[in-house]
Amino acid sequence: MCKTLKLLLSGLMIVIPVSLLQSQNRTSSPFSRYGMGELNPQGFSRNQAMGGTGIGLRSAGYLNNMNPASYSALDSMSFFFETGLQSLTQNISENGASESFSEMNFDYFALGFAVGPKMGISLGFRPATQAGYDFQSLQTANNDPHLLQIKGEGNFTDLYASVAYSISPSLSAGINASYWFGDIKHTSFQDFVSDPNAYIYGSRTEHHIGTLLFDLGLQYTTLLDENRSLTLGLVFRPQTAVSGRSSHLVARGTGYDVQGDLFTNNDTLSFSSDSWRSRSFEMPLKLGVGASYTIQNKLILAADYSTERWADVQFPDVNTQTANTNYFALGAEFIPNERTGNRYHQRIRYRAGLHYAQDYIKINNNQLRDFGMAFGLGLPLGRSNTSINLGFEYGNIGTGQSSEMKETYSKFTLGFTLHEYWFFKRKFD
Repeated sequence: MCKTLKLLLSGLMIVIPVSLLQSQNRTSSPFSRYGMGELNPQGFSRNQAMGGTGIGLRSAGYLNNMNPASYSALDSMSFFFETGLQSLTQNISENGASESFSEMNFDYFALGFAVGPKMGISLGFRPATQAGYDFQSLQTANNDPHLLQIKGEGNFTDLYASVAYSISPSLSAGINASYWFGDIKHTSFQDFVSDPNAYIYGSRTEHHIGTLLFDLGLQYTTLLDENRSLTLGLVFRPQTAVSGRSSHLVARGTGYDVQGDLFTNNDTLSFSSDSWRSRSFEMPLKLGVGASYTIQNKLILAADYSTERWADVQFPDVNTQTANTNYFALGAEFIPNERTGNRYHQRIRYRAGLHYAQDYIKINNNQLRDFGMAFGLGLPLGRSNTSINLGFEYGNIGTGQSSEMKETYSKFTLGFTLHEYWFFKRKFD
């Protein structure tokens, strides 16, 4: 039975990532219309169920992309595959009106393995940011009613490779190289509904990037006794110039073009396209610290704090106001009895956590805030490290102003961790 499930998981891990290459509506949040869109939280299914913690987590049985130094803890005879799916429901409310959206998408794909007793490597890809909204409103200007339509789509993808090395039994260092690429489009239309012969006016702004980023990580572990340990973690990314370009088109016409242009009979009013020169746009400096307290095969308590200095960089979009981010997270994982042979529920990993974040976007000089709580289960298959990871997260995003838009969200995550022994010679086939 366990072998059959492993084969099924292997097939899913090969097929599911292909969906990332297709256009996906990963969010319906109106807040994704600003800047680089909605930033995708780091971490795999285990991290997410523990409130988004991971900077101070080390494990021989799970991949952890929140600190590249963690990969030196991987079992030297093992090979790991990780993939995940996410179901997201969002409720957008403003001034007593609300609307709900639901989507299910691929979340991430990663593999990891050790190279000898001191070095670990991981490769993978995941969505880094996303834009996805489509809203309409009837407005009036100079006593002339018009229908305003705004739409955003696209995402930036993070293709990464990480390597970690144990400098000593207590200290590990790692480096992560990420290539971010993709497109995000923001489109708006003004349709003067009172006059069927009037022109429809539209604009489209498109951002494209293809840039390389580097993150550094450290982890230090001290043994408190035979079963207890404390790990401290640090991650750092320097402020880095981003390679990309932006284009802006303003046009008018009489019929919408469903194939991609604004109108079937495009009358271009203005067009500009600019490559981002050195320092015209930069990814901000990032700094994060974390800690975890572990009772071996029983309990893990984790805490993280990170910040990104977005106020020090300027996005090439005059409509975007940025601010420094602050992210706080707490998480826990409990295993009642990992060694039991006949009580499956005692080998389940029970997870919980919460987070509070100040986002990088400001609206009307008010910074967005995100508060959420998470719960999850790690369901082992057989006696191996292969597992199915379930998670649920509930939270809300807004500026805290009662008169402004608010988003309430719930996320269901389904993750697969496939573990195989690839690096030892079997005595029997």
